[in-house]
Amino acid sequence: MGTKTQPQQAKENERRIRANDKEFNLQYKYHNNYIKTSKYSVFTFLPFNLLEQFQRLANFYFLCLLVLQLIPAISSLTPVTTAIPLIGVLTLTAVKDAYDDIQRHLSDSQVNNRKSKTLRNGKLVDAKWSEVQVGDVIRLDNNQFVAADILLLTTSEPNGLCFIETAELDGETNLKAKQCLTETIELGDHHDALWNFNGEILCERPNNLLNKFDGTLIWRNQRFALDNEKILLRGCVLRNTQWCYGVVVFAGVDTKLMQNSGKTQFKSTGVDRLLNFIIIGIVLFLVSICALFAVGCAIWEGLIGQHFQAYLPWEHIIPKDYIPTGATVIGLLVFFSYAIVLNTVVPISLYVSVEVIRFIQSFLINWDEEMYYARTNTYAKARTTTLNEELGQIQYIFSDKTGTLTQNIMTFNKCSINGRTYGDVIDLRTGEPIEVTEQQTIFHNSPRNPEEVPTGTAASTSPSTSAKQPPLILVHKAEIHAKKSTVMVTAEGETQLASSPSSDRAEMEPPSLDSQRNPRGRKQVRYSAPSRSQEMEPGGTIPGGLSPTGYEKQRSSSRNSAGGLGVCFKRSGPGLMQRQLSSTSSSDKALQCVDFSANPHHESDFRWYDRTLLDAVRSDEEHSHVFFRLLALCHTVMAETVEGKLEYQAQSPDEAALVAAARNFGFVFRSRTPNSITIEVMGRMEEYELLNILDFNNVRKRMSVILRRGDSVVLYCKGADNVIYDRLHGGQEDLKARTQDHLNKFAGEGLRTLVLAERRLTEQYYKEWRTRQQEAALSMDSREERLNEIYEEIESDMQLVGVTAIEDKLQDGVPKAIANLQSAGIKIWVLTGDKQETAINIGYSCQLLSDELADVFIVDGNSVEEVEKQLRQFKESIKIYNRFRPGGTEALYNSDSNMDPLSVTMTQTSVFMHESSTPPTPPPPPAISVVTFSAECNDLFGDEKRSLDGGAASIVIDENTGFALVVNGHSLVHCLSPELEIKFLDIASQCKAVICCRVTPLQKALVVELIKRAKNAVTLAIGDGANDVSMIKAAHIGVGISGQEGLQAVLSSDYAIAQFRYLERLLLVHGRWSYYRMCKFLRYFFYKNFAFTLCHCWYSLFCGFSAQTVFDPMFISVYNLFYTSLPVLSLGIFEQDVSDKNSVEYPRLYTPGLKSELFNIREFIYSVLHGAFTSLVLFLIPYGVYKDGVSHNGYILSDHMTLGAVVATILIVDNTAQISLYTSYWTVVNHITIWGSLVWYFVLDYFYNYVIGGPYVGSLTQAIKDLTFWMTMLITVMVLVAPVLAYKYYLLDVHPSLSDKIRQKSLKKIHSRASSDVRRTPSSRRGRRSVRSGYAFAHQEGFGRLITSGKIMHKMPQDFAFPLGLGTKKTQALHNNLTSADQTKASNSSGHHMGNNNNTNQRHNQNQNHSSMADISAEGRVNGADAGGSGGTEDLSPRAPCQDLDTINL
Repeated sequence: MGTKTQPQQAKENERRIRANDKEFNLQYKYHNNYIKTSKYSVFTFLPFNLLEQFQRLANFYFLCLLVLQLIPAISSLTPVTTAIPLIGVLTLTAVKDAYDDIQRHLSDSQVNNRKSKTLRNGKLVDAKWSEVQVGDVIRLDNNQFVAADILLLTTSEPNGLCFIETAELDGETNLKAKQCLTETIELGDHHDALWNFNGEILCERPNNLLNKFDGTLIWRNQRFALDNEKILLRGCVLRNTQWCYGVVVFAGVDTKLMQNSGKTQFKSTGVDRLLNFIIIGIVLFLVSICALFAVGCAIWEGLIGQHFQAYLPWEHIIPKDYIPTGATVIGLLVFFSYAIVLNTVVPISLYVSVEVIRFIQSFLINWDEEMYYARTNTYAKARTTTLNEELGQIQYIFSDKTGTLTQNIMTFNKCSINGRTYGDVIDLRTGEPIEVTEQQTIFHNSPRNPEEVPTGTAASTSPSTSAKQPPLILVHKAEIHAKKSTVMVTAEGETQLASSPSSDRAEMEPPSLDSQRNPRGRKQVRYSAPSRSQEMEPGGTIPGGLSPTGYEKQRSSSRNSAGGLGVCFKRSGPGLMQRQLSSTSSSDKALQCVDFSANPHHESDFRWYDRTLLDAVRSDEEHSHVFFRLLALCHTVMAETVEGKLEYQAQSPDEAALVAAARNFGFVFRSRTPNSITIEVMGRMEEYELLNILDFNNVRKRMSVILRRGDSVVLYCKGADNVIYDRLHGGQEDLKARTQDHLNKFAGEGLRTLVLAERRLTEQYYKEWRTRQQEAALSMDSREERLNEIYEEIESDMQLVGVTAIEDKLQDGVPKAIANLQSAGIKIWVLTGDKQETAINIGYSCQLLSDELADVFIVDGNSVEEVEKQLRQFKESIKIYNRFRPGGTEALYNSDSNMDPLSVTMTQTSVFMHESSTPPTPPPPPAISVVTFSAECNDLFGDEKRSLDGGAASIVIDENTGFALVVNGHSLVHCLSPELEIKFLDIASQCKAVICCRVTPLQKALVVELIKRAKNAVTLAIGDGANDVSMIKAAHIGVGISGQEGLQAVLSSDYAIAQFRYLERLLLVHGRWSYYRMCKFLRYFFYKNFAFTLCHCWYSLFCGFSAQTVFDPMFISVYNLFYTSLPVLSLGIFEQDVSDKNSVEYPRLYTPGLKSELFNIREFIYSVLHGAFTSLVLFLIPYGVYKDGVSHNGYILSDHMTLGAVVATILIVDNTAQISLYTSYWTVVNHITIWGSLVWYFVLDYFYNYVIGGPYVGSLTQAIKDLTFWMTMLITVMVLVAPVLAYKYYLLDVHPSLSDKIRQKSLKKIHSRASSDVRRTPSSRRGRRSVRSGYAFAHQEGFGRLITSGKIMHKMPQDFAFPLGLGTKKTQALHNNLTSADQTKASNSSGHHMGNNNNTNQRHNQNQNHSSMADISAEGRVNGADAGGSGGTEDLSPRAPCQDLDTINL
């Protein structure tokens, strides 16, 4: 075997590793586990950094100038003027680069010095991660990071299972199961056996494929296949497993995590790149000017200068024998002299100033209190100082989902039990549901005056109404059949009822209270009973705690007093029920969550605000007990006790949320074995025999458990609504219709829904079914199909129990941030490793997707041909839509050429706030099927007939109308191929939003690179995990969120923030300001320097092109350093056209940055021409005045030094006047620097000439004594300023920009927001026209097989023995009563509302087919009536996803 395994014999495409054999592995020179992300070392820093800095064209240009200035024959300026600024820039940049690299060194050191238990010479030793090598056997303990990519050998679990969390790799926090080879399980925790393990691994070369591994283990003369299920990757965390051992396969840079991390790229801004281009142009301009002046000098010397050698002698190096030769040499020397004199057009101080401005702007970002996250005590941090203005030019945002848009926390939000909803909190002013955020809860629980009004919360109102704050109250909605009725209490104490018309009419008693009789403001609210079957609770009481007698009395009283209201309330159903809810006038008690402290197993962070559900549970209400018992039993969650506290480990956060909800309501899942489940119900232990788990998968879209307790056998099932509804028994149409409305409401609110059902089984039926199930499980042919048929058989004729609605909590402010960023013209792409349904749900929840979209395209083809076919059909759909949609969005804005741009922006904002009137509705386009073109898609117009029958819904043209694209990871591979990337980009660029799901980290980077390359767009990537690092590095700007998934993203980012919502302020405020300031700075800087430098050009016409300077050489040296640097720095640091509040409120202000309108070639040329005109006026007017000029006392004024001093002084005064006109936002610093620099000029000129003894001593002093100087200065400045003022006011009056209009309105103190006095409550969720199912399984397939086989257990299956005679007779009798009660109710209601059932079934069947846009829109209008409105204010934070793939991928 020795010769066979030599390195030269090994195949190129395979890797050979022998466990515990260091010498064998060293011959292949595999990388060790050392990680290095830093760029420099102590010895390489200086040469490498200087080499990198001189790659910048400007630095190299100034180095060449410095060399020229060291030559005395051609230098007219001292080399100090260039050397000091150049050294300063290089030093400043080097210090910054050194600091950044030190941070990288510290990060590398932290990772490399982590400890890992490694097997050495048969003993476990603590070794650094950097010392781990390929072939080492290492041990991992629970909750420990995996140090390298390892082959799993053995674990603490009997079947070789272990569980890992892969958040660092793909962003998913749900657990994944890995299992080692059964042959290596026997190694156990025996160090000797593990040390003697000498298996040889043949595997693939290092690559970046996270979900693929191919290899073979050769051990004991046997070969064992290895796949991805046996590999633990670096970055994963071991969970729910005490320990495991593995052999290192890939280490260091070879690990899949590092292979996906991408390379660190040098990033520069668009302004930098433009500056480099401009500098090239300026250098060419200088070369041409210098060449022109060199020719002019040679001609002048040849014709005139040779006759004045007595006065102007030639240098000794000039040949004097032949005049043309001498003149040519002089001209050549003058060429370099002018190159030095005119170099101030682009002085080194420009780059010093740019670096200073960026540096201080970075501190302004770091110090912004508005981006401070108190919960984690985290400020925003600019980790680079070179990219600030690029934040104001972002065109594409690429965002991760998990942990970036969402908190990755599932919460039990609402539910429907037996036709009644629970969990709503109503704003009584508007009657709309609101979301009580954690921030609001903390605020309202704090002691305060009841008359105070909270600001920035859901209850905030406009200033005019803030003094009278209506109370918020927890209101339960009573559902009547298929319609919804909500009782609301207004601020004045009146009751209002929103209900659909029905045949029956009932009246409601007005509240017998007023502010005097009831100072606490108690409200009495009465509800209609949902149905006759629910009117009487067990024991003869009415829901709400009234006796039948009192109930009838109140009905009579209600009728008698109704006339006092003057309103007739329409009500379906024969009876009324009463429930009293109280609230103080303040919101303190109204927003308090339900107290679960009576439950010893409750979770302190669980929030629920509707007490009626807890009251129902505690009063032993039958349906609520069945509901929570199902949640506590129907799952695959594992329970473990950690430090005396019960903790759950779930494969998906959805399941964990449901089991946790049951736990808090008193149904505590305690433990499980392969054949039993133990729960604690209201303090009583209940043990169930687990007969079967019919596990979840993406085809079944449901899971069931079959349990036995005593003599009863029951099947509990939960799944997607369309799947469960098709399997319910008849006779519950009324319940199904009401529950369907609740589903529509929950789906419209963006919640992830599951329908719960049960079926009582007889022992005989179950035994027969069990026999058939075992036969199918053992069959060799079509096993899966036969099992599915058996499962279908038993999962039928079920009784509907209820609906759960859970929320994948978005981070606060995400929808508002996304809406504002999209309004600013930025396109947002979501790139996530999550599955398609989850990604789409979040898209709707954060309003990246909305029902205003004309279509949502889903690319899910598995081959190039299928993907190409889908893209082609999508393009046809877009063409048809655009053909029949008149004008598009621009039509709305351009319909009136005189429309106020501010009004347009306000209209846009109001559309988002849902506070404006309905926009104009154009003629409808032909109905396009809003469907997924799957691989076997129908013809484009296959549903045209049905669409026309249903009627086409008119399209509202607003900012939300457009298309969205959803791409699966396997399809994205083909979309990124050279033959399809153009088509993919063509469609994606026409879409308002793009979501890519199931993508690898490297694919994220490839998508970013594609947009950068093909669209030449400025990109920003934002993420929070290691799986986002490659994307962050690839984008122009990388933003890391310091979130749940570690700090890898932050350490690789350019900017770090704590929450996604801060990205809005980072871009719309700091980004826009930085870009605006930098552009204004550059325009003024080039203006003042061309005005200064070109004076030499005009003077050269009068000095024989001799490179003689107009100004004092010292003035030239310090002009940019002392006289004009501080005012322009203040402009670049503090300038702003509008406030930060207006920058966020009017996102269209961001648009100029997208188009690079504020600084481009045109603006640069304008600055150059303006500077040239200024220099011409600056020189010619004083020259004309002082040439042959004589003072009043007879002194001659026409000397060179006086002219130079006068021109220099007027130049400084003009600079002061111009920058005063440039400045829009005045601060104390601006005043000090602008006026102080003017005074500073006179002080320094006096000091230099009189104290130091400069050559121009007395020139300015004599000039200012004469009136001629002052008149010359006044005339010159007026000539220079007048055109600027005229042009500025012309633009302001005739072509005002949006910022101009906002400033004018701010000055007039007109707060023009197109909104009503009472704003709509935040987080009222937007109803969706096409979405009904949002089933909440976030995993591909469950743990059911592992549980029932016992492989997932800490004990072996044979260790469990299910005891006979479980439960007491009393408990068994209770279950029998429950069963009989259900059967009785089912029989009683079987004959009601058959028509409704037919309609419901029709709806479900219709959803299985393609739906036209008209159909879906029409359904959305019906469902939208139940959704309670939409929109929101700044705190808008809608609920989480609720869209099922089935409803999109029809």
